[in-house]
Amino acid sequence: MTRLSMKSRNSQAGVVVLSTFVLCAFTFWMLPGALPTEGRAKDEEIIRRLNEEVLHAHDVADAATLDRIEDADFTLSGDFGLVSKKGQLNEVRNRTRKPEVITRKIDPQVFRFYEGVALVTETDRSTTKDGTFAYQSTEVWVHRGDSWRLVHLHYSRLEEKQ
Repeated sequence: MTRLSMKSRNSQAGVVVLSTFVLCAFTFWMLPGALPTEGRAKDEEIIRRLNEEVLHAHDVADAATLDRIEDADFTLSGDFGLVSKKGQLNEVRNRTRKPEVITRKIDPQVFRFYEGVALVTETDRSTTKDGTFAYQSTEVWVHRGDSWRLVHLHYSRLEEKQ
């Protein structure tokens, strides 16, 4: 092997290593939630529990629990438009239909954290006496003081695949 061909191979190997390093660095920079960081597992567990409480409170018309977990400027949105916390709580308090038993499977549930803010995306498959329905939702949680508060929830019903 000539000295020139060895230099060329070493140069190519260096380019591959450098390219791999740059690609990994770019990926981690673009996906801040992708790197596991200390304390996130506990935050995820807390938010999961609070999320389950919110969903159950909505199902059984428990406005007090919703009021406790949602932030003062909470908003809810979907195909119905944008609703303030006050409007949502009034709807829950004045609901005329009876609460029903709903079982849920939430999967996947993906968390991304940004300096005191958590963005959660999930698919909720709810089963009632009328059938199973799937919803895609995005939640924004903020860390205020020593607790997580729900600031915004957007959900859309997913159509069944034909």
